[in-house]
Amino acid sequence: MIIRPRLEIPAMLRRSLEAFRAGDPVTLAEFFETDAGFSMQIDPKIARKLALPNPNAPLVTKGALNIMGLYAAEFDAFEILHLDVLSAMQVGRDVAAVCEWSLKMRSTDITLVGQCHNIWTMDHTGRKCVEAKSVCKILTPDWDHKLN
Repeated sequence: MIIRPRLEIPAMLRRSLEAFRAGDPVTLAEFFETDAGFSMQIDPKIARKLALPNPNAPLVTKGALNIMGLYAAEFDAFEILHLDVLSAMQVGRDVAAVCEWSLKMRSTDITLVGQCHNIWTMDHTGRKCVEAKSVCKILTPDWDHKLN
């Protein structure tokens, strides 16, 4: 995992990103408040591969335990190969970051590269996340088409 040293990332968020890279939903969930809100809009093509009921709708959940369950299901479906925080900044309680990642789908061994734009709102102590929003897109061209 690459996190550039000059990036403004709180220690707990850094730990959460490392847990994501390691595929550790329990440590990742420790970053969130008990009743934290979470919303992730993912590329509909990958949502269909994950058999989500409505691939065009965002994944929305509330609470650290539900967030942990969501990430556990993701880590069941794919292995994170790489995570790079390309840019990050913090203003007040909000931390914004652009992350690039690669993963391998466990069911097909297809490797994908993607990017997420994230905003995390921290609590007043700056140690826990009370709200998280992500927009994620697959960057690998034609990954869902068979080659002739």
